[in-house]
Amino acid sequence: MARPGKSLAWQLTLRIVLPQGLIMLIGFIILGFQVHRDSVSYVDPEVTEAVPASLVRAADGSINLQPNDSLRERMQRFPDLWVVARDEAGHTFTQGHPPATLSPLLDRLDHLAVSDIHGTHAPYTDTMTIRVIDWGHDRLHIMIGGAPVANAGALATMIADYLTWRLLLPTVICTLIIVPIIVRRSMKSVRQVARHADAIDVEKRGAQLADETVPHEIQPLVRGFNAALTRVSEGYDVRDRFLASAAHELRAPIAILRARIDAMEPGTERTRLMGDVARLWNLAEQLLDLQRFNGDAAACQRLDLSKVAADAVADIAPLTLESGHDIEFDGAEQPVWIQGDALALSRVVMNLIQNAMMHAGEQGTISVAVNADGQLTVTDHGVGVPPDERNRIFEPFYRTRPSSSGTGLGLHLARQVVERHGGHIDVTDAEHGGACFRVKLPLTSA
Repeated sequence: MARPGKSLAWQLTLRIVLPQGLIMLIGFIILGFQVHRDSVSYVDPEVTEAVPASLVRAADGSINLQPNDSLRERMQRFPDLWVVARDEAGHTFTQGHPPATLSPLLDRLDHLAVSDIHGTHAPYTDTMTIRVIDWGHDRLHIMIGGAPVANAGALATMIADYLTWRLLLPTVICTLIIVPIIVRRSMKSVRQVARHADAIDVEKRGAQLADETVPHEIQPLVRGFNAALTRVSEGYDVRDRFLASAAHELRAPIAILRARIDAMEPGTERTRLMGDVARLWNLAEQLLDLQRFNGDAAACQRLDLSKVAADAVADIAPLTLESGHDIEFDGAEQPVWIQGDALALSRVVMNLIQNAMMHAGEQGTISVAVNADGQLTVTDHGVGVPPDERNRIFEPFYRTRPSSSGTGLGLHLARQVVERHGGHIDVTDAEHGGACFRVKLPLTSA
């Protein structure tokens, strides 16, 4: 079983996502290095998380600070920590000693949005951050300072944390969703060409794939496939010319051989030779049938399948009776109309009868029947065909008995003719033993 190929959409997606991630990672490193080189400081991120969580509103509406464990730990580490909080109702809370330089900002704190000021020189007294949180039915504006951090590792972590959630992750998610969709839409024309290629019958000459609609990068593949189809078609043409020439060349010696056998004294050997020559003649004619009839409507005529089968039985009946077999025909009560080539279909019937004569023993009855639904059956009373060989007997040069006098081509040629008529041929067990070959052809209107 062939291994499934990798998805082009996901390959392209990964090849886009990985460079994106790498570029952003390099950008984070460069940004962190730049920040560290400039000695830029930030308010400790744990302080900015702990302060809003520790602010509470008193019963009279004022704002109080009740430090949680995290904030108490940070207050010990940063003794100069200061906090100013103001709600939009005008309540103000102050903890510690904010720098005098920030007084103008403190007066308008309730009008300020989230922002940061980064000090660049120790002790970073101007480093502060503003946070705005929803506080009940109000909004609380908080300014925090006195807890500067200038550690390179901490700064890099802060930058990565900030940019990862706001830039990297959304970009990766969008890429994972959008790129496969874009690729699949772009590959729509390729899938159409693939369906066209899957429907191509290599035995029908001139089949080609259209390369104008596929992406430019896929066109060499389509053109290569078309070139392969051309070579296959040329190979079939060479084969067909050879078979047609061989069949024509065989006609003369077979006719001469038949005339000489006709001149022999009646007997078992003459009968056997007559059967062998009849099979050779039928094979040569079927080879010519395949070259002459390719299933095109122009070569088809409206035929009564019962009459075609009856004529074939009448033609081969003398040979069948002489070989020791009986033959019977059961036609449909009404004409069974089909579209086809009378000569080619007649030779299919004779081929199946000859096959039954070869494999049904020295004697027995061969039954030919035509049903109203377009099915023709040829039944014998031989040993039948084993189930594991019922498909293989239609392969060229396959014989159920290697020592058999058959060529292994007759059933293959019969199937080729039937399929070119849009029909199907198979074999099953006969009702009273032996093999039953069934040919099903499509009906046409009366």
